Amino acid sequence: MKTTDRLRLVGTLLGDVLHNVFTGYYEKEVRTSPERTAVRKKNCEACIQQVLRAVVGPGDLVSSDLRADFATEAYGAWGECRGCIRAKLQGVPTNGDNFATYNEKEIQHDFVTTSPFRDLAHAIVNRQQKLDETFFNTVVERLKKFHGNGSSGYSEDDFKAMAVELNLIAALCAGVRAFCAASNLEVPQLPAKPVPCVPAHFKSVSEYSNGSLQTMKSVAWGPYLPTNQLREEVTGRFGIDRSLMSFAGDKPTGPTSKASAAPLTCWEFLKFLDVMYVPIVEVPRFLKVPGTDRTLNRGQLEIAAAEYTTGKSCNF
Repeated sequence: MKTTDRLRLVGTLLGDVLHNVFTGYYEKEVRTSPERTAVRKKNCEACIQQVLRAVVGPGDLVSSDLRADFATEAYGAWGECRGCIRAKLQGVPTNGDNFATYNEKEIQHDFVTTSPFRDLAHAIVNRQQKLDETFFNTVVERLKKFHGNGSSGYSEDDFKAMAVELNLIAALCAGVRAFCAASNLEVPQLPAKPVPCVPAHFKSVSEYSNGSLQTMKSVAWGPYLPTNQLREEVTGRFGIDRSLMSFAGDKPTGPTSKASAAPLTCWEFLKFLDVMYVPIVEVPRFLKVPGTDRTLNRGQLEIAAAEYTTGKSCNF
């Protein structure tokens, strides 16, 4: 994040806080109505359709066939796989055991595809609290094996970016399923995958980044891509707003930073967040009702999010 952008963000946040301190003012929640509810529902449904089209199409380094099969498995597994539910209720595997291996070898999953990574999809959408560095490294190793290990021409960064991409696809599928469940909405079907298969947009990380992926081990083990490494021609070609993308990639302590290593899929995630949670440009406005179709102000939304993530045992 540029110094000017950081100062602007801090200034906005500080201005709101000082205004509240001296005046007690904050924007109160907006009274809902059938009309506002209808607009909000329409916007959410359109956003969901957009993200579902994206997860079955070609991605950063993963083809449409691989993405679509993985998305189908993740979408179908969320809250439905009896094996995942049973293992979670039994508390297995216990802490200290290799979760990735146990999930693959010991849990009897209700699979719906032949995806080579289908067990990983189940783990991501149903057992988030078990995911750790060992699990991520397992995803990377499985991708290497699938692509023929050293014969594929892919680099270590390429495999890590693919692993991030798969994780993002599963996260988006889980987000849609969770929203529909919480809102009592019918779960929409995934669109059909493209035929024939469409290759990934890039052949390597070097095609969209002018440097290696970054990792700040003192903060987290996952890789991230600072915006200043994201090639200008990529953001121009795919209509990515660099200032909004910096929200994801430029703060390794942020919860979205580890999505940035797969920028196209990350951009779909940010657009999803923009509608389903808070418009990114209004993230620092804790005392304001974000957007035009929301009811709660930003602070109230954070309280609701904290309650939800606590209930889900989210490590963040």
